[in-house]
Amino acid sequence: MAEILIEQIKPGQNINSIFVLKVKKLLPLRSGTGHYLAVVLGDKTGQVEGRVWESVSEIQERCRVGDIVNVQGQVVEYNGKVQIQISAMSVCQEDKADLSRFIPSSTLDVEKARAKLLSVIGSLHNTHLKSLLSLILSDDDFLNALLMSPAAKRNHHATIGGLLEHSLGIVSAAERIAPIYPKIDRDLLVAGALLHDIGKVEEYSFSADIDFTDEGRLLGHIVLGVRLLDKYINRLPDFPEELRLKLLHMIVSHHGQYEWQSPKRPKFPEAAVLHHLDMIDAEVNMFSYAVESRENQDDHWTGWVKGLDRYVFCK
Repeated sequence: MAEILIEQIKPGQNINSIFVLKVKKLLPLRSGTGHYLAVVLGDKTGQVEGRVWESVSEIQERCRVGDIVNVQGQVVEYNGKVQIQISAMSVCQEDKADLSRFIPSSTLDVEKARAKLLSVIGSLHNTHLKSLLSLILSDDDFLNALLMSPAAKRNHHATIGGLLEHSLGIVSAAERIAPIYPKIDRDLLVAGALLHDIGKVEEYSFSADIDFTDEGRLLGHIVLGVRLLDKYINRLPDFPEELRLKLLHMIVSHHGQYEWQSPKRPKFPEAAVLHHLDMIDAEVNMFSYAVESRENQDDHWTGWVKGLDRYVFCK
């Protein structure tokens, strides 16, 4: 099977490759007799439209949105856009597909990330926070989830390992900003930076695409994060109650505003700083991705970036 990515597709090519089926619509033919399928196929490099004119009912029943599918057909240009005229499409077993074809991976080096986590723990003077982080990161199931989880479905750090990249980005910023403001509790800020999004290990699932778990859709990562952090704190009987409340508040308030689905707004300096660092890290990633992923690298402007609600200047 040819391992062709969507960014490599050109008119005139014959295709025999795997993609994720992102959209599928059964539409009537203009003649009024019969139907065709309009589909959107995707991988980590982009999306492409396809049309199925034959064996429509069989493919409609067999292939569901979210499936990894083997597609055979020919690439054409239609209305100035690349399109695949699909002659055959069948479902592939996920365990036989390389999921890195569909979801981008973080550029974060896993071993360096592990070393950074240990460095963060070693840098803490607060023994209670050191014990808590040591406990959490000694949980292999949690650590493996942290190393793999995305930070979002679409807008920022939507990659395998994106959650840890985002969290360590905020930790690094927190370490640098804390000395500028001596009244800031540096250990609390750094611990909050690492823990603020831990609920996302339960909020997202990923196979051929990033999606929400049932708990993620019903509860969200803030509620899940509070529940998860409290589970670990309860295993430390001498953990101070005030410190527990501050850490939980940093999770609850890190979105900053009620209209951004924040149950509470920040109520002390470390929580306020965490909110702003979270916003900065997410926005820098969104700007960077917009520039790097624009269709024509020679253009000085990106297309409209929905998450930023603007065009981005690239020169």
